Amino acid sequence: MANPMYGQNKFDSALEADAKWYSSSELDLTSTAGVYEVFQVPAGAYVLDIRVLVTSVITAGSADIDVGDGDDPDMFIDGWDCSTGSVLAGTIVLFGGASGASEAGVSSGKYYSASDTIDVDINTVATAGKIKLLINMATSIPSS
Repeated sequence: MANPMYGQNKFDSALEADAKWYSSSELDLTSTAGVYEVFQVPAGAYVLDIRVLVTSVITAGSADIDVGDGDDPDMFIDGWDCSTGSVLAGTIVLFGGASGASEAGVSSGKYYSASDTIDVDINTVATAGKIKLLINMATSIPSS
C-alpha cells in the first residue's frame, strides 16, 4: 500500500500548495526616504497577507510608510504612521483587521503572473525603529 505522506497519492499537489509565512529582510525606518525592495515574489505566486513585525522600538515623530509592489507602491499598506500600540519591539501589526493600525490597504492579496518585489516606501522617516515584513504566500494552487 502506498504511503500518502511520501508522494504516492492524488493529494501531492495539495501538499505543495500550502501557503507559508516568509520574512523579509530587516529595514531601518530611519533610512533615507525612498523605496526599498525587501522581498522577491516569484512568478505564479499568490501573496495572501502581509503584516509588519517591529524588530526594534519605533519612535515615529511623523513617520509615513507604504508597502506595495512594482505596480502599486501602497497596495498592501497605505500611510502607516507608526501610531501608538503598533510600535513596540515584537509587535506584529495587522492592517485592516483588529489592531491599532487603521491604514488602508488591500486585504485580499494578489496573484503575481510575473516576478516582482514587495517594497517598503518610506515617505517620512521615523526617529528610530526597524521592521521586517511577514508575507503569507502560496507558490502553487492545485486544480481539481
